[in-house]
Amino acid sequence: MKLYVLDLGKIIMRGENPVISADHDGGEEPAIPIHAFLLDTPAGKILFDTGCHPQAMEGAWPAQMCTNPYVPGEGGKLLERLEQIGVKPEDISIVVASHLHLDHAGGIYLFPKAKVYVQQQELDRVLHDAATGTLEVFCVPCDVENWEKTGVKWEQVPSDVREIQLCPGVSILNFGPGHSYGMLGMYVELENERFLLASDAVYSREYYGPPAKLSGAVYDKEGYFSAIEYIREYAQRRQAEVLFGHDMEQFKGLKKSDRGFYE
Repeated sequence: MKLYVLDLGKIIMRGENPVISADHDGGEEPAIPIHAFLLDTPAGKILFDTGCHPQAMEGAWPAQMCTNPYVPGEGGKLLERLEQIGVKPEDISIVVASHLHLDHAGGIYLFPKAKVYVQQQELDRVLHDAATGTLEVFCVPCDVENWEKTGVKWEQVPSDVREIQLCPGVSILNFGPGHSYGMLGMYVELENERFLLASDAVYSREYYGPPAKLSGAVYDKEGYFSAIEYIREYAQRRQAEVLFGHDMEQFKGLKKSDRGFYE
């Protein structure tokens, strides 16, 4: 079994933002990594998150979201990254959407043959908000339109289901509400490595603590802290490394797909 880290670029954070703390003093403009993870497993090829819409900065995103510009990686966007390791869209059998924000769910529509796992409350609320014209700022109409046009095969994870094993060593974790309406993560146990993919349930080590620190974009404060403690306990019990949603320092230290994989 193999885990590939797909570098999809970054979003440059200008002005006030909810991700990077105000005391950032790096020489470059502060930025957050955009990434996805590909698992090659006995159950097929599994993709965790799908990054931004391929045309995010060419009209897909509303103008106000482009003030924090998305800059694709030098090796390309999601499909280019997959192509580099010999994977076609039709090869993906499962997509796990950690949540439906624009920097994580923009490429779901690119995999119409895949079963897409999403937290039930997350999908219900986002589709309701889209229908009533009340989408919150981190969800964009173009993504919802693309899901509908391509007929995404949603597999909803109910709120009372805490863990779903996809195959030995690979499980979907249901974090519940917190950063968004409903968050999913993934536990990956390889022969030599163990990872817990936390996505935006924890932005970075700064917010993980201990003690856990409140980020600037939280739907459910109590659920947010509960999710972090669940992640902490699960990772400690399994001796797994937690991979955060937008930790640039951590991301720079990971082996990217153009240089190999974890196994």
